Parts: sequence; C-alpha cells; structure tokens
Amino acid sequence: MIHSLSPPEYRRMRVEPSLLVNADGRRIESLEAWEEERGRLEADWRAYLGASPFPDLEHNVQEHDEEDLGEHIGRRVNIQTEPGYFEECYLLVPKERRAEPRPAVVIFYYDVETPAGLPRDGAAEVRQFARHLTDRGYVTLTQRWFHEGYVNRPRGGQSLQARYSESVARFQRLAPNWKGLGRVVWDATRCVDYLSTLEYVDQNRIACMGHSLGGKMSLYAAAFESRFKAVIASDLGIGLPFSNWEAPWYLGPEVQESSFTRDHHQLLGLIAPRPFLLIAGESSDGERSWPYLNSAQDVYRLYGNESAIAMFNHGTGHTPTQESIDAAYAWLDEQLAP
Repeated sequence: MIHSLSPPEYRRMRVEPSLLVNADGRRIESLEAWEEERGRLEADWRAYLGASPFPDLEHNVQEHDEEDLGEHIGRRVNIQTEPGYFEECYLLVPKERRAEPRPAVVIFYYDVETPAGLPRDGAAEVRQFARHLTDRGYVTLTQRWFHEGYVNRPRGGQSLQARYSESVARFQRLAPNWKGLGRVVWDATRCVDYLSTLEYVDQNRIACMGHSLGGKMSLYAAAFESRFKAVIASDLGIGLPFSNWEAPWYLGPEVQESSFTRDHHQLLGLIAPRPFLLIAGESSDGERSWPYLNSAQDVYRLYGNESAIAMFNHGTGHTPTQESIDAAYAWLDEQLAP
C-alpha cells in the first residue's frame, strides 16, 4: 500500500541540515522564503555536480527503423549526448493512435532491452517497466546508463569497480569537473528534448522512473529537470549512507566526509511539489527512509501538497514485487491524469 504519512515512531524524524532553516539560520515559514532557499540549494548542488563542457552541442538524433511488436511499435533511438557519442535509447509507442497526445515516461536503466521486454521471454518480467507502461497507454523512452555505453560489452562476471574503471577514466578526461550524476541530468534533459518533438506526446505530462541504478538516475534527473512532472524511484538508497553514492561513477568519496553537508532530502525538496513515489523493499530503502521523506514533506506542505510524496514498502528485498509496481503505475495514472 502507498503511504504518504510515516509511522508514528518516525513522524518527528528529519535529516539535517533542515530544509526549513535558511543559510542565515532563520526559520522558513512561507513559500516565498522557501523559493529563495530553493534557488540557493539548487545553485549549490549544480556547482558541486559540475556543468556540461559542451553546452551548445547540437540536438542530433538517429532514429532507426520501426519494429512491430504486436500491440506496440518499437524503435531504437540514438541521442547525441557528447561530441561524437550517441546514447542508446528505445522508444515504445502504443500501436493504437489517438487524437490527443499521450503522457510519456523516461525509464532509466543499465540497458534498454530489459525495461522494453526485449526479447519477450519472460525474463525479468517485473523489470519490464517500459513495456508495462506502454500497455497502459504511455509512450516510453528507455535510456541506457552512459557508463554502460562507454563499456559496450555484456554485463556480468566482474565487479562494478573493474567494469567501470576504464569508462570512469574516459569520462574524467572528457570532463574532469563533472560528476557522473551531473552527466545523468544532462542526458535526461536531452531525452525530454527529444520526446517534446513528438506530436503524439503531451509535453506537460512527462514523468521518469527507474529501479536501483535507474532510481538514482531518476532522483537526479527530476531534481534538476522540471519538465519531469512525476517520479517513481525504486530502492535507490535515498540517503547518501544507504548506498554506494561514493563510487567514482556516481559522486565520489567526498560524500562520506563529515564536512560534506549535502544529502538527498535536499533533492527531494527541489522536486517539490511534483509527485514523488519511493518503492522500498527493506534493502537499500525501507522504514529508515522516512526521515528523508518527512524532511521533504515539510516543503511539500508549504505548497499545500504534502500527500504528493509517498512510499510503498513491499519489504521483500531489492527487487520490486509486481504488486508494488502495479500500485506505482496506478499512482502515476492519477498524477498524470489530464
């Protein structure tokens, strides 16, 4: 079940520094004061994440031939995200055409085949998010994690440290002051740019979703790209201490230092008042995630929208259950209803 209110034992718990205290130590009690603090927080995070070294990069897209997948039309789409490099994406569109534009969801994952259900052999059925959502009438665009594009070989059989060592070095040569999750924001923005060119997509109803790595990507994409109108993040490890955010392909070891005062309740505050759903499984996320949601809910309350941030804790481990995914889809239907 989806809950927007934490259990009583967590209700007073918050993450420091408080979102309702500004840089001068004054209590934030109005939406106007929060908007001012929000601007400061966003600028601070953007400075930390770094910026694209090629801000004027041409919006170049390579669309491959359509594939008839029965009820859907599929198409591989390569979107330029750096000079000479195109990230792999997969577009799924319901075959039934409508007069009115459809809502769309960007799905973030290691590869495009798993969320799109390619091939349809039943493997990883619960992670076929793009196929499920297209069944419900959404246009979906799955985007591959750029470090997988750099590696460009099948996963498995080695640690992430070994797998990404060369790709991290390549990325740091390209943009030494750019964090991996800062690059994620850039790539995600170019996905929204592409979807906005499609006449059958409602530009005002675009959401994002991801599980694990994809959940991390969804959090950062939505925090800094306001065109995402709703977010579903599954077992990402919402708190910096909850997962391997210190990895060089994400943020870096400094996030573990006591002097590092940023944490992800601040990103949830940047997402407010847009709807955010956390799927937890008592693995990376669970009841201990409530202080993060509570902190952000204080901000959502200033907008009069405190129920828009919520959690479904299936409690069965890292992989989401079909029940939790189905509930998330129904929640998204409500958030993006015309």
